[in-house]
Amino acid sequence: MKHLLLLLFLQCITKTVFAWPIEPQTLRKLIESSAYIVIAKVENPAPRSGNMIYYDSGDTLADLYITETLKGDLNANHIQVFYEAGMVCPAPPIYLNQSTVVAFLYKNETGSTFSTQGLSYGSKVMLSEAALSAYRTRIIEYLEILKVANPHQRNAATVEWLVKCSENKFTRWEGAYELSRKGNFMSHYDRSTDPQFYKHLSKSQLQRLDAAFFATDTIGYSELCLAKLISKQSYKRLKSHLLYNLAFADYYLAEDIMRMIIDIDLSKELMSIYEEARNISYDDKDKEAKQKIIIAKFISVASQK
Repeated sequence: MKHLLLLLFLQCITKTVFAWPIEPQTLRKLIESSAYIVIAKVENPAPRSGNMIYYDSGDTLADLYITETLKGDLNANHIQVFYEAGMVCPAPPIYLNQSTVVAFLYKNETGSTFSTQGLSYGSKVMLSEAALSAYRTRIIEYLEILKVANPHQRNAATVEWLVKCSENKFTRWEGAYELSRKGNFMSHYDRSTDPQFYKHLSKSQLQRLDAAFFATDTIGYSELCLAKLISKQSYKRLKSHLLYNLAFADYYLAEDIMRMIIDIDLSKELMSIYEEARNISYDDKDKEAKQKIIIAKFISVASQK
């Protein structure tokens, strides 16, 4: 609910009321739907003010200097990508000055410019060489999987590919969401048919996903997707891991972690505390302080069960 309220708030503080978020665009979907995939260096991007990205309203062009083309035949080392700056919801693609991006593009019907497939999902800023290597490897792998003619073999290869995505912290959401979309609040906006890849996970693949989850020090939304796949035999360990992370989870993530703990260990007392947290008004200036008190109570009660 808090996620919905945040989106409503963002809409209210802007001059224009924008549409709801688009369907989550995973790496698999982006690879399939984009005409071009490039690794590029960005010039003349949106300006920054401190740590915040500031978008002027109106149309914007980002200059991309291509270092590698992974899909499509561009025959160019420099292209311009058009996007509408100032959008809030759905969010626009981000092209930060001097950043390296993996961009998923299509050619505009008129003119020589390109647009970003999947808006914010389709421009992935690479903050490290390790992140870039992970994305590049997975993209090349999936392009090969798409060439497999036999649908059963292609599906099996895709499931294994999603597991590999999930095992790597940089690409974790790309795989974990596809394997367990109910673990992410953005699934509320996903109108696409769930391929239900999770039904084809082998025992060894599930064990690898367990290992990937428990190897994490900090839980985010990607890890919550993985948590949905943890076997019942590991619920005690899962609960302990969730409680540890709940203690320092941010305002929005905390509610989802509490909900997952209740799913593991149904308790009227925990549900009552959870509802108390949910009933904190988003407009309450002391909401985070109040939530911390409630979280401490939740952790105390859950730890005794």
